[in-house]
Amino acid sequence: MAQKIFVIILNYRGREDTRECILSILASTYLNYEIVIVDNCSGDESCQFFRMMFPNLVLIETGSNLGYAGGNNAGIRYALEKGADSILILNNDTILGPDCLKHFVQESEKRPNSVLGGRVYYYDEPEVMQHFGGMWDKKKGKFKNVPDKNFDSNIPHDLDFVTGCALFVPRKIFEETGLMEESFFLYYEEIDWCFQVRQKGFSCTYVPSPILWHKESRSFAHPKPPQSYFQWRNRLYFIERNFPKSEFYLWLLAHLPRRILLLILKKWINQLNILLFGDSYKKRISHLSYRASLKGIYDYFRRSFGPGPSWIFSPIKK
Repeated sequence: MAQKIFVIILNYRGREDTRECILSILASTYLNYEIVIVDNCSGDESCQFFRMMFPNLVLIETGSNLGYAGGNNAGIRYALEKGADSILILNNDTILGPDCLKHFVQESEKRPNSVLGGRVYYYDEPEVMQHFGGMWDKKKGKFKNVPDKNFDSNIPHDLDFVTGCALFVPRKIFEETGLMEESFFLYYEEIDWCFQVRQKGFSCTYVPSPILWHKESRSFAHPKPPQSYFQWRNRLYFIERNFPKSEFYLWLLAHLPRRILLLILKKWINQLNILLFGDSYKKRISHLSYRASLKGIYDYFRRSFGPGPSWIFSPIKK
């Protein structure tokens, strides 16, 4: 009997992207699946839209913004209760190739002890590959994303983590590893979970045959304040949770002071630039992003996790 796949799509004020994602799934050649839309309290008319557009799909309303982990966990719990054989956690801004589900199932049958990630392309540059995941570089204290020039994308590879835009997970891995850590709220939660998976003796594997496209832009060069805040806060929390204390403290001493100093210098230079040469939208984003980065580091040390300060989400005037 064919595996029953539950596809979890988390929506937060992105109903058009979610609609396109769902339509690509409905065009799949693999038929034994169920789509679960989780609305993370969008606060707009998304739920009414989905009920009208897709009346036969399951819609879960979380009632509050639970972040990436909390929202997906709500869908995962539902799928496990309903007897899912495997679960595909899917970003709402992805488009699946028609054989993507079929290939995930085929690869999972060969690798029943692996979390799988597929071949991801940029949506706006459909022949250019995005990163598939990465390996931790202990010497530099950061991740090395793949593919790079030495990575053969035509063969499977075990990685330290596979990218969270599409995670194909057999049921037993959730049963033995548990769900994602919700205190991250945004960023690093799927990386942390992949490390927890590997500590349980499972693998995280890139496989080339499932193909999808992701709407993340390759040209995005200036992080926004929420990204800066969560990436810094959660990077520290991730390292604390997943590495020996000796390695964690070494990272704090060897890497963090230099990076904090660099952030402070960049913030001062940006302020001086504004003072001498005038303000601009780009400079305001940079200023708030440096401030958010430092706030993220500060909040990590004061053990303040969850959704973060409200000001990092405030609109920036152009």
